[in-house]
Amino acid sequence: MAKFILFLIRFFNLYLYFVVMACFLSFIPNINPNYPLFNFIFKLSGFYVIPPVFGFVISPMLILIILTLVMLGLTKLYDKYYAKEEPTVIIMSPEEFTQKLEELNKEKSETKEERKENEQ
Repeated sequence: MAKFILFLIRFFNLYLYFVVMACFLSFIPNINPNYPLFNFIFKLSGFYVIPPVFGFVISPMLILIILTLVMLGLTKLYDKYYAKEEPTVIIMSPEEFTQKLEELNKEKSETKEERKENEQ
């Protein structure tokens, strides 16, 4: 389920970029929105969901707001239930790494000694 939530977040993020690209494309003068490629881009990005109001197309703005809210909800859901299971990356210098290894080796040797004492 966690991978599916991450997939949805990334897919919606990619779709948001697509909608923004279509908005910038709509600012180009002399573009023919009936040309098959541009018509496909505008339909896929949701330009024609709500008809223009006083010459302004507001549907991409609504799509951006709704998708952003959905992405925020999915991110909160992922952080609450699945982020704890994700492996963490620790960045340390070589000196810190050798020190940590020495500490782990000391702990292992102490536990081995304790086991030997408990067996006897």
